[in-house]
Amino acid sequence: MKNSIPILLLLLSVSWACNATIDIEYRITEVANSKSSYGLSVRATASDPKQLVLYWHRKAKEICGSKNYKNSQLLKKETQCGDALRVDRNGQKCEVIPASVFGTLRCESI
Repeated sequence: MKNSIPILLLLLSVSWACNATIDIEYRITEVANSKSSYGLSVRATASDPKQLVLYWHRKAKEICGSKNYKNSQLLKKETQCGDALRVDRNGQKCEVIPASVFGTLRCESI
C-alpha cells in the first residue's frame, strides 16, 4: 500500500498537467489582394514556442475549412523580458513578452 501512494500522486499530477490550459491569442491578417492567403500569429505565455505550433496548425485548418493549406516556415519566438518595468512590493519586474509563432498560409482547393 505504501508504494501505491506515490504512483497515484504521479498519475494525478500527469493528468492535471495534460488538462492544464493556456490563454492563447490569435491574430489573423488577410494578405492584400488575396482571398486565400493569410498571416497567422499565435501568442501565449508558454515558455517554449514549440508548444504553440500545434495551436497554429489547428487554427490554420479552421481558417481554410475543407481546403488544404500550405504554410511558410514558422517563425518562433520564446517568452522574453521587455523594456517596460512593473513595480510591485517585491521590487521591479519586466513586462513579459509572450512566446509566439508566426507564419503565412495559403488555402488551396483539394
